[in-house]
Amino acid sequence: MADFEPFHSAVNRIPLPRPAVTRAAGAGSLPGDLFADGAAPGHDHLSPDRWSGSMDLEMTVRTPLVFGEQGEHNGQACVDLPIDAQGRLVMPATMVKGMISRAYETLTCSRFRVFGDVGNRRGFRRTADTHSRQLTYRGDAASALRLVPIRISAEDEHGLIGELFYGDTQVNDYCKERGHVYPTMYAANFHAGGRGHSQLRINQRRLDTMAAHGRKLRCHLTLCLHGDGGKGARYAYWQVTHIHNGREFLEVIRIPDSVTTIEDLDDVTGYVCRTTPPDKLPNQLFDRKHDERFFFDVSGSGPTKVRIVSDVRERYRAVVDSYVLQRQNDPKTKRRTPNRATHQVLRAGSAAEAELAASLKVGDLGFAVVKDPDNDPEVVEIVPTMIGRHAYSMSPAELAAAQQVLPLSTAGEASAADRLFGYVINDVDDGAKGGDVAARGRIVIGPIDGSDARVVTDAPRLLAPLLAPKPGSARRFLTDRNGKTPLSADRKTPSHAERKTPSHAERKVRPAKRSEYFTTGQYLGGSAYPVHRSALGAPDFPRQATAVPDLNGQEQDNANVRLEARSWLRAGSVLRCTLSFTNLSANELAALIWVLTPENLVPASEQDDERSKQGYLRMGLGKPFGLGVVEVRIAPDGLRACRGEDLAHSYASLGGCLGEGVPVVSASRFKIANIERLVKMPWVQAMQRAAFGYADGIEVRYMSLKENKRNNQTDGCTDKPHEGTGVAPRELFCTESGKPIRVSPEKRIPEQFRGRSGARWSRY
Repeated sequence: MADFEPFHSAVNRIPLPRPAVTRAAGAGSLPGDLFADGAAPGHDHLSPDRWSGSMDLEMTVRTPLVFGEQGEHNGQACVDLPIDAQGRLVMPATMVKGMISRAYETLTCSRFRVFGDVGNRRGFRRTADTHSRQLTYRGDAASALRLVPIRISAEDEHGLIGELFYGDTQVNDYCKERGHVYPTMYAANFHAGGRGHSQLRINQRRLDTMAAHGRKLRCHLTLCLHGDGGKGARYAYWQVTHIHNGREFLEVIRIPDSVTTIEDLDDVTGYVCRTTPPDKLPNQLFDRKHDERFFFDVSGSGPTKVRIVSDVRERYRAVVDSYVLQRQNDPKTKRRTPNRATHQVLRAGSAAEAELAASLKVGDLGFAVVKDPDNDPEVVEIVPTMIGRHAYSMSPAELAAAQQVLPLSTAGEASAADRLFGYVINDVDDGAKGGDVAARGRIVIGPIDGSDARVVTDAPRLLAPLLAPKPGSARRFLTDRNGKTPLSADRKTPSHAERKTPSHAERKVRPAKRSEYFTTGQYLGGSAYPVHRSALGAPDFPRQATAVPDLNGQEQDNANVRLEARSWLRAGSVLRCTLSFTNLSANELAALIWVLTPENLVPASEQDDERSKQGYLRMGLGKPFGLGVVEVRIAPDGLRACRGEDLAHSYASLGGCLGEGVPVVSASRFKIANIERLVKMPWVQAMQRAAFGYADGIEVRYMSLKENKRNNQTDGCTDKPHEGTGVAPRELFCTESGKPIRVSPEKRIPEQFRGRSGARWSRY
């Protein structure tokens, strides 16, 4: 894998525009029995015009297939194929059912049938479930510079009241020195110990006592330039030098001569904000940290009063919770010093105390994301640290509710896949019964015949780390209402003439900022792992499935995060089973046949006139690495079906019954109503692209660590991704779906331009 080379994303998303789809079904342009919600038919009778029968399936493994119970062998996590006492492969029928139901769910744009416990759908209050909780993302240093210091000063019947501290920027909004303009930071630096550019003049313990977190102090400040020394400073900052001890101003910090200083501010009142936990030095939080912050405001009116709405309080808790969960789930993080907010939760003696510690309350200090700070400031988020995590404005469950993809809560909300494969309602109301509790599906998968499976037991393979999907990465999983990659909300809207003849600038993609993800108008995509065509038919594992990850040029061969496949199915293995179905409408049966016809799972641009190309379904472990590709088709003369009316006649004449004497029919007899329109829909085209993969030979892979770091870099003024970054996976359904993506490498900025132009900066 080469950094910054074109590639196809190993993880992508299929759009699910359910609101538009259900409207189309209501208008009759798409068949209602496939795209409208409604109660599932009962099992007490077979309708005269519905179909029942069975189909024989042949499943040919096209890349190695890994599945089974996970365990441990000689201290190494491993997975083994289930083999019975006679040495025969045992494949659970649920694996096949899950593979087919996922394909059917995607084709019919159905609800997410597995979404976890979404908690109280009416209020979306914080629960232990990931989907109901607002996800978080890590902000970068550039975006941190625009955060405004805030202190929660009071609480009334309407909620919390905060104070924004703008330093001296309301009086002097920039610093000018030797003809250059430098933005000035809002908060003053407070050297709290450890290595740094300043020198302590008093004992460390005495300093910690005098300047405890949250304490109100009177200080002397000196304005300094950061990073001067002939190369050009980046910004200006105030440094605390003296603290009033009740009798006099005591020098606590001396600034060395090597630092350029400009002016002084004497006797300034403010508050100490320490993000380091008690009894720890700043560099114990992270190596290069040596300063805490001093919040002050010297404008005539003092700190700006703002109202803190409940949503801001929820987002603050989501951020603190994310730090706590990260420590619980990541052994590396657990060994590090937590920040102050996390430390307060961890040391809590009870759940109630932990809840209080994670919540904003009077006296707390933090850093605010402020909308329109110069006119009518509105606090949209508060975070406990400057460079750290931020919460998205909406949770996945809230987006899913607006998108109508949450699992059903009543029988009448059942989507096509719910009605065919069955469901269990997670959050059952008191007194609910029947379909308002659960419904049995009308599909049954018989025993899997693995007699033609080629089991490999003598060549264990150590898999690449199987990382869980991270919805917080957002770009992989979100779409707009049209199924496309969300773009920046403040992008220029082209005129009618520009739409007809767009300029080069207008043709450029304007990626959304991190803060613009998980917002109103965005949808969750269905996860997709495009087929790696280079791996098809290969006797061994594809390279990316076993390659040791390379992080910053160093191999990370940590067996603790890898899984050993001690046995697996070789490409070319054939599995067989019988799928039985009852009481299906003609469209339901046609849709089931459609997903079980490999020639249908190919983009129109890739298929030839002879329909000789196939697409594939997926099962087992390692899908992002190209494993588990399966060609599933109905065996020749393997479809047997009859209508309820014909079955009733057979019963009456004693000539046959369901399962016996059902005639063989041609699959071509069943065609989805308005199929010509359906195959042009974005979710169907995306499904086909994922099932077929890419024929250009370009690697399908994850973004490398270097690329990901570059891709998340933002402009310090606008918080927008740099040009050539903010790259999202290519839409799978558009004319560009077969083209690779690429993260642009960082451009080297000539030294003479670094930090010299105040116009390139916001207030920070």
